[in-house]
Amino acid sequence: MSAERIYLNCPFEEKDACKALGGRWDGDARKWYITDDMDDAPFAQWMQDGVSEDSPEPRKATDNADAPSPSEGERIYLNCPFDEKEECKALGGRWDGDVKKWYVLQGVDIAPFAKWL
Repeated sequence: MSAERIYLNCPFEEKDACKALGGRWDGDARKWYITDDMDDAPFAQWMQDGVSEDSPEPRKATDNADAPSPSEGERIYLNCPFDEKEECKALGGRWDGDVKKWYVLQGVDIAPFAKWL
């Protein structure tokens, strides 16, 4: 009986940290994962909308600051190149691991993000 996989939304630049904690790489799915018999607490930052391999039910971390709440509103996606990601993050941009793009929430002043719109 094999353990069920829980896929993570781990950005490339954080892969070494994930691996150091025991995360595993699925080359076919091109995603990092843990198994359901592992402690998921160290991986909470990457568990936003993590879905197990065999279950249609999503598994979410409760303390993930990037997980959207129903009251957050619509996302405005940005065309931010990798080498400018730290600038975008410093301005308050957020990373969507599923879409692989930076975004801001509708209603936020988008003037600082104009070059990526």
